[in-house]
Amino acid sequence: MPIETLAFNDVLNNDIAHFFKSGNIRRSDENNQLNKIHHLLPKKGNHGTNLEYDIWYDFNNEPKIRGYVYTDLMTKFVYLKPASSLYCVKLLRECIKEKITEEGEKIFEDISQNNKDKYKLRDTSEKHPYVIFLPGTNILNEITDDVKIEKAIKSDGAKLKPHPLTSPFIMSFLRARYGKNSLINKNASGHELLNKTEVVGFCSNSEMGLIGMAQGKRIKLFDKHKIIAKTYTHIYEVLFQDGYPVINDLKRLLSADYSGLIYHSTKNPKKRINNFFKYFKKIKHVKPISPKNLNTGK
Repeated sequence: MPIETLAFNDVLNNDIAHFFKSGNIRRSDENNQLNKIHHLLPKKGNHGTNLEYDIWYDFNNEPKIRGYVYTDLMTKFVYLKPASSLYCVKLLRECIKEKITEEGEKIFEDISQNNKDKYKLRDTSEKHPYVIFLPGTNILNEITDDVKIEKAIKSDGAKLKPHPLTSPFIMSFLRARYGKNSLINKNASGHELLNKTEVVGFCSNSEMGLIGMAQGKRIKLFDKHKIIAKTYTHIYEVLFQDGYPVINDLKRLLSADYSGLIYHSTKNPKKRINNFFKYFKKIKHVKPISPKNLNTGK
């Protein structure tokens, strides 16, 4: 008798999906405000391509789109993008040419003043002038520049905030590598620490740089020189000029109604979703091969 797999929908705010991703670290109820947006998303992307949650894949900048992905951002947005570095960057560069709107200004202000943790974390009274927010276990060694981190600790007194999903083994590695006194409790509220710090260190998988930018803080990227693109790599690539973020470009991005950033209180979320997919409608797409046609190549 064949073994049957447990079926579940790997989608935003599905409890089983998040259990497999986050284990015993529970997600904040703040994420629930995204349900109304999630339910507006189409089942498929343009031309029958897949639309998938919280993953990333790329095809070496080939001039076609093989699928779309989405994730939740800051408990405030559903972030849609094509699974293509080429077209992610193309879209974002178009968006930062747009005018700053009243809604874009309001969204920017909300990011600055009302940020919340994605996970249920502990309140903290700690305050540090320089905090580096580390990626989780799955990409920590792949993405972070150890030399930059060590220099920031030794020269500038930076503290490290491990991601709440960091494994015990990696926590031991971090203590051995950077010293116990350099680490903040991984379950402490990252957003409370961010609100009180002056310098925000982050990697391009993290929303913390965007919030720090909106708050007018100094932000520093700790990616290795060349990495496979992560969740927000392309946003940071477009917003940084000569090593510094351009605040008004972030406002323009938030103002553009086809950017793929679907804000939870936007006036017409369905219009923003439709405009995003419309932008890519004329690009060549490649539908996924159906399992029943794998042997025939159809």
